[in-house]
Amino acid sequence: MEIIKDFLSEEKHKQIKAMLIGNGAFPYYYRDSTADKEDKSYFMFNHALFFENQPTTNSSNILTIILPLLSKVKHEQLIRAKVNLYTKTSEPIITGFHIDQDEPHKVLLYSVNTNNGYTLFENGDKVPSVANQAVIFDGHLKHSSVTQTDENIRVNININYK
Repeated sequence: MEIIKDFLSEEKHKQIKAMLIGNGAFPYYYRDSTADKEDKSYFMFNHALFFENQPTTNSSNILTIILPLLSKVKHEQLIRAKVNLYTKTSEPIITGFHIDQDEPHKVLLYSVNTNNGYTLFENGDKVPSVANQAVIFDGHLKHSSVTQTDENIRVNININYK
């Protein structure tokens, strides 16, 4: 696992943050579960950007959001990319442990804003949500999202790649 602070330039981070949080124009879609459709411990909002070798959103979203992040890692194939939005809870909720894909892959998880939510790994490691920080890890590591109690929203970008 590798945690990288100041992953993008400040200018690029501000551009992405403004797009995803700033003006309310970026669309998010309700999901009644987080990682596992059977786990109804918490709901979330997300926006799929790329899935099953196809863009699932307009090209400006891909150019603005995905490419700056992918340009920072060695990769051969983009598998999936999405933006996640979690809402504030009164107590932290640990969602179900999961892996993103069955096939071998890497995960780049990029935090758009700082809050007290975090990513919890099955081995007990915790990665806090710190703006402009990325964590890169092997996709076979089971992980879970933990909701925040201090900020109204927690936004991160999840990219699966080979």
